Amino acid sequence: MKEWKKQAAAALAVSLAAAMPGTALAAEAAEAPETEDQAAEVAQMKEEIAALTARLSALEKQLDEAQKAGKADDKSKEEKKKGASELQWSGSTKMGYMYNQDKKGSVKSEIRLKAKTKVDDTYDVAFGLKFKSTSEEPVPATVDPNDPKHVRDGHASEKNKVKLDEASIGRAFGPVYLKAGVQSATVGEGLWIGKSSLNIFSGKYDMTPRDSLFVGYGRDSQDYLAENEKTQSRLLKFVDYQHHFGSDAMAGIYLGAQQPDRYLGVYGETPLIGKLSLAGEFVHNTNTDKPDENHNHYGYVYRGSKSDTDGYFLSLAYGQAKKKGDFRAAVNYFNVDQNLFMDDGYTAFDDYVTNDGLLGFGLVLDYMTSNHTKLSLERYWAHTKPVAGNVDRDGNELPESPYYTTYVKFTSKF
Repeated sequence: MKEWKKQAAAALAVSLAAAMPGTALAAEAAEAPETEDQAAEVAQMKEEIAALTARLSALEKQLDEAQKAGKADDKSKEEKKKGASELQWSGSTKMGYMYNQDKKGSVKSEIRLKAKTKVDDTYDVAFGLKFKSTSEEPVPATVDPNDPKHVRDGHASEKNKVKLDEASIGRAFGPVYLKAGVQSATVGEGLWIGKSSLNIFSGKYDMTPRDSLFVGYGRDSQDYLAENEKTQSRLLKFVDYQHHFGSDAMAGIYLGAQQPDRYLGVYGETPLIGKLSLAGEFVHNTNTDKPDENHNHYGYVYRGSKSDTDGYFLSLAYGQAKKKGDFRAAVNYFNVDQNLFMDDGYTAFDDYVTNDGLLGFGLVLDYMTSNHTKLSLERYWAHTKPVAGNVDRDGNELPESPYYTTYVKFTSKF
């Protein structure tokens, strides 16, 4: 840019000098007859000067626009420094139909909404709600196999819930991120805990690019905004260490407690051949003193056994479900003892795993109808898994009962 400016200046100087009277160059130019070659050269120089002048004008205009844009950016940055912030919205929806071994159908619908923003470029604040509706079809009245003295009525029913999914504040200190308040947490693969609405303090430490430590301490909150009666919450704490061997392979171990239960778990994921992959988790509960359920719905319905309880699942999957057109098929195997969990509302697999235990297989088919929507079919062939020695208050053992479900659902994320 500097070079062509110098050339233009030189050309202008020569032209002006030739045109100015009283100068030697002007005199020479006046006295010397102009040849055809000189005239052509002068005309060419005039054309070049005109082109350079137009180019210079265009560059000045671009420079002016760039300066205006820079001032707008500076103003935007200044507004953010003064406290201006943007809300980032995200959420998900789920609509499905489940049919079980009792020939009973349920229509399930839910939506989650979450908003997150920064405060003074230091803290981030998040707030989220979950709205859920479940409608069950009428069936003939039957005797509850888990409690022969109780008759299940077959009336149609509907349950609507509003849940506080998140109300938290967090801050990053280099590789450490701390968070307090109602929040989501997944420990391991989620067999023990994969849940939102936990009222805890948590911290994640990225020790290396491949190693992380996740800790939490607080209460396993009763998180619905509308409750008919108070229920008892329990102390919840965990430490989860995870190591990544590559982009698709990892393993981890965790220790935790959900008062009075104490858990040890190991988990991992790894690719096998081609599009095949394997994931799994094992959980061991060392607590043998099971409290009896009382009127506050705290404790176990069936108790008496003094043995430890275990649970594990394995998932063999083919393909993936990340973008439009993707297809994924998985075979899941669950082997979970009765009373491994006091409350089955905290596992990520709460549609299937209950405190009655589960033993059997499931087939899951997923198809991405768009980059943000998925159609799924889930079918399970299983049964409950009682533990010898466990009885209810009336001395009745839990009979092994079948568990067959078909679940078709359509989900989205935005």
